[in-house]
Amino acid sequence: MASLVFLLLRRSVRWWLFAVASAIGAFLISTLACWAVIHAFYWWPEDLPSAVVNTVALMIWAVALGSATAFGGLRRRRRGQKSPARDASTAPVSRQRISPWRRGVAILATVVVLASSGLQVNAIFGQYPTVGRLLGVHTQLSAAPAPALQHILSSRFMDNAVSQRWRAPAGLATSGTVLSTAIPGTISGFKARNALVYLPPAYASANRPVLPVLVLVSGQPGSPESWLQSSELIRELDVYAMAHEGLTPLVVIPDPNGGEQANTMCMDSTLGQADTYMSKDVPEWIKTHLDADTNPAHWAVGGFSFGGTCAMQMVTRHPDIFRSFMAFSPEREPALAVNRSVTINRAFHGDTAAFDALVPLTLLSIKKYPEIAGWFASGSQDAVYSANVLVLLNATRKAGMRTDSALFPGGHSWTVVNEGLPEGLAFIFERMGLP
Repeated sequence: MASLVFLLLRRSVRWWLFAVASAIGAFLISTLACWAVIHAFYWWPEDLPSAVVNTVALMIWAVALGSATAFGGLRRRRRGQKSPARDASTAPVSRQRISPWRRGVAILATVVVLASSGLQVNAIFGQYPTVGRLLGVHTQLSAAPAPALQHILSSRFMDNAVSQRWRAPAGLATSGTVLSTAIPGTISGFKARNALVYLPPAYASANRPVLPVLVLVSGQPGSPESWLQSSELIRELDVYAMAHEGLTPLVVIPDPNGGEQANTMCMDSTLGQADTYMSKDVPEWIKTHLDADTNPAHWAVGGFSFGGTCAMQMVTRHPDIFRSFMAFSPEREPALAVNRSVTINRAFHGDTAAFDALVPLTLLSIKKYPEIAGWFASGSQDAVYSANVLVLLNATRKAGMRTDSALFPGGHSWTVVNEGLPEGLAFIFERMGLP
């Protein structure tokens, strides 16, 4: 605020006219630019929050004010100074010079406003909750392969809960391990980035239990690492494990997009065989590389935004694999752009029927899912996605699912994920047979 005041502080009428005009111009440019990236360039499938538009406008305005202060004219004449007569015989009049300290402070003030605005945008989306996360300091990843299996595949279909067949030995680790590993698209041909795998303390035991499975998907743009950078997932899992004899699910965070800005919509389409990857390649890798319970009653899927949408797609298309879900701020249906026809043209060559046949709301209207349980969450300041949750909640209940929802402070943000994660995990853990 002080930096902005410094950039504004003048007594010249000309300066204040410029300040007002540049403020209006900055707001118009920001509004047009933010509209264009959504409605003309189709970068994302929903409008940017008004707070982002306003913050971008502030950044543009600060650059205009700072540039004018440091490099421009628009300065007040000294008292008593008269405008020189201009004719052919009059030599050019030198401008009043800007003092070096004012030029330097103006540049510094502009940088401070831009940095503060960047922090504000980050606060809106909750992408980096700490400076350490922004600098890439988060949970230590291991590139080591998963430990050797202890149980043969045919013995891993568990009828009873893991909490009924496990007692922690003395000296068990107090925290889990996070692996970074490739999950190849053997069947789908999909080229994914490395997945993350959380192994709870119980998995390090010499006589480990067969564990339930939770598959998580990040938002878009994003990556599997978004769950480490933006959420308190690992801390929540470690805290739960410490209180429950080292138990949590095996948590696998695959990549259904293949790139930071890519968007496959978690579907099989011209954009890639992402559904096949998530429903064939990922489960097959889990079962052949981890001591995972193969009973679908003990498998769950979850995610935020794009990931929440993907979770809905997995349980409606593949209820034989996933029986529980956790969806933070999901879309009403998968999308590439606000214009539905753009999505269908790009991903399905304009075949609306092919797209509609795979949308969760379509499947929920024609099928019953009495075996599925799910939990939705959204932000109290996120009107669009809270409305999506209501539509999906009603549709899932009509289709026989046992679903619930919760509202947390915030907008379309990882902040909402962090607020709701304990409740969401508790919902699905209970259904997976965890204590």
